[in-house]
Amino acid sequence: MSSRSGNGRSLLLGSAIFGFGFGALLDVLLFHLVLQWHHLLSDRIPIGSLPGLRANIYYDGVFSLAMVGVMAVGAGLVWRALNRSAEPRSAVRAFGGLLVGAGLFNVFDGIVDHYVLNIHDAVHGTQAFNPHWVGASLLLLGVGILVLQG
Repeated sequence: MSSRSGNGRSLLLGSAIFGFGFGALLDVLLFHLVLQWHHLLSDRIPIGSLPGLRANIYYDGVFSLAMVGVMAVGAGLVWRALNRSAEPRSAVRAFGGLLVGAGLFNVFDGIVDHYVLNIHDAVHGTQAFNPHWVGASLLLLGVGILVLQG
């Protein structure tokens, strides 16, 4: 394996890890906090009372901090790969990896959290939007793969 292909793989891995954390953090910021469609454990800890809402927001925050850590690991790998690479398409590959990572997080969230663990739904109180969430997540993953192929 040449150093150049190893750097390409490191860049892809790092950007996908960063994208995974970024997708998760964006999910928390937009859907949990701004739109308040659901919280991390809203199907396990009811949000109808102040203590329940506070507990859900606490776990949203703990999860967010963990995802910032994931993003830091990914950013470190990207930084190292970009500083060792002379590949002209590095930025495109990094963007594609970010989209793949974000898509992977959302597919994981949609399948594992919504269906397997049943800890929350895309919109609290209804499962009607869960299939749409998984579909949009697969679309995001597909766009990332297309960017990497292009």
